Amino acid sequence: MKRLALATLFAAALPAFASPTIDKITATPSPGKAGEPVTITIEASEAENGMCGMSLNWGEGNRLPPKKVGGNHKNFPLTLQHTYQKPGTYEIKADGARAETYLPCMGKVKYMHTVDAAAPARTAGPAATACPADWALKGKVARDGSFSCTPKKKGAARPEKELACPQGTSYFFGAKALGCEKAQ
Repeated sequence: MKRLALATLFAAALPAFASPTIDKITATPSPGKAGEPVTITIEASEAENGMCGMSLNWGEGNRLPPKKVGGNHKNFPLTLQHTYQKPGTYEIKADGARAETYLPCMGKVKYMHTVDAAAPARTAGPAATACPADWALKGKVARDGSFSCTPKKKGAARPEKELACPQGTSYFFGAKALGCEKAQ
């Protein structure tokens, strides 16, 4: 009778110690871009007052060591950032894992995340570096796309339209030069 009472008491208290169950992963932006951070959110049910250990596999050979969740540590939903360097489709996995004294979380989830190639950097091509009539390129185009043009002859006319400058640069005009300079 005494054992039955203890077993009943233990069974009644068990839900209070229930471990959170990992049940969802989302990633934004989706699809992501190579070289840009992606925000991963991991959600779990039964997370209130629960404590457990969790591991995360980013899908590219990098794995987050078992992490404590809840208690004195950050609770669900967990938000982490990761940057994929190459385009492709990555299987992100979160599952329970013992983290020191924390028992594993329940549940295991997977998320297929697509990473597109990075947008091509705007480089100073012929259209961007074309100096207007009566103006000549001074020196070389810098890595950031900035460049200067100087008048071919004294009194060169100001162009009717501003030059189309590469991203990260802005148009400038002076009496002795015009071009695209690094944006401040």
